[in-house]
Amino acid sequence: MDIKKLTIFINLAETRSFSKTAINMHVTQPTVTHTIKSIESEIGTQLFNTNKHYVTITENGKTFYHDIKPLINNYYSALQNIKKKNLNAASQITIGYSYTPFNQTYLPIWINNFHKINPNIKFNLTDLNHNDFKQDLISNNLDLVITTGRDAQGLSNIKRTILFSEYFKAIVPNDNILSKRKILNINDFTNQNMLFLDNTWAAIDLISLQNKIKNSVSNINITYANDISALDLLIKSQQGIALGLYCLYPELEGNSCYIPLNWKSKVELAILTSKTNRKKAVNSFIKSIVAYTHNITFNKN
Repeated sequence: MDIKKLTIFINLAETRSFSKTAINMHVTQPTVTHTIKSIESEIGTQLFNTNKHYVTITENGKTFYHDIKPLINNYYSALQNIKKKNLNAASQITIGYSYTPFNQTYLPIWINNFHKINPNIKFNLTDLNHNDFKQDLISNNLDLVITTGRDAQGLSNIKRTILFSEYFKAIVPNDNILSKRKILNINDFTNQNMLFLDNTWAAIDLISLQNKIKNSVSNINITYANDISALDLLIKSQQGIALGLYCLYPELEGNSCYIPLNWKSKVELAILTSKTNRKKAVNSFIKSIVAYTHNITFNKN
């Protein structure tokens, strides 16, 4: 049975006036009459007694009214709750990311700048590894993910927004002889201590390069870091040579330096979103990140 029909019935039971109900429900009086007859025909009983001067509700009408009104109230209450939930969701942006010095530096700036202009937007942050974010992104549990562009491979319903691209570099301690070189080849890592990131936290681009070095250089000592924060500590304590990007390490400590690496695969820093995400706030936030990133001054070579 149509909800609108039931709402007209409830209003008539309360006003006992076809004309008042027509005004209240923004319909014509014949529409009210037709609706009541339709309900009576459907349930097989008379709900009102009417004549030219008055409207009275029958005993069956009273029973039907008392049974159906709470259901209609619950229906409209449920609609309001859903609308409120959707409104709250539309004013929230949930970001999936992995800890990196880059994200640690720039995410607070991006969020703060956007929030100054859009104070009603609330941000939620979820720290994820590269194996966990894909399903959450597809199902819109995450609004966006900051990662490398190749992480979107195999995800047909994902939109990529490229912030910038760059080549891998080696992060070399200043007291290592390789820090004096203009460029490094993979074979230069022979007899070196290397710092690798565990595959759970490494992007596809980094995994490919780590595997290439591991399989190409026979005499090499590799230390694996469980996550980027652990790798960051190993780099700062000069425990070996790491593989770096500005989108991971925008700045280095004074005891290490970037040396270009002869590895032609370019890495894209990207924002991934689901194509089914329709939040205007998400699109506006991404545009603000793109605009800010274009003004970052580190060399994107």
